[in-house]
Amino acid sequence: MSGIGALRHRLTHQTSVDLPDGAGGIARTFLTVDVLWGAIESLSADYAIAEERPRASALVRITVRAPHTVAPGDRLVHAGRIFHVEHISDPDGRGQYSRIRCREEQT
Repeated sequence: MSGIGALRHRLTHQTSVDLPDGAGGIARTFLTVDVLWGAIESLSADYAIAEERPRASALVRITVRAPHTVAPGDRLVHAGRIFHVEHISDPDGRGQYSRIRCREEQT
């Protein structure tokens, strides 16, 4: 990441919440937590057959300013794209930025 304007993508941070569905089960929904600005970098792409359907997924790295409330299992949304958070790291150990490894599934 370099220069002013690198964090130019507006990302909606969402976390999952399990609610009773009224029939003894649960329904998973996502609630918006906050809005972050970040840089999105594509790392790799994969193609496989899952549930008897072709599926493509992309591994991306999203860099945001720290501190934030993003945790593994959450998701980030940008312009209709949904990124599932897998891992979060502090690249330089100073706590200024966080790198978030995400998987974007495409059908």
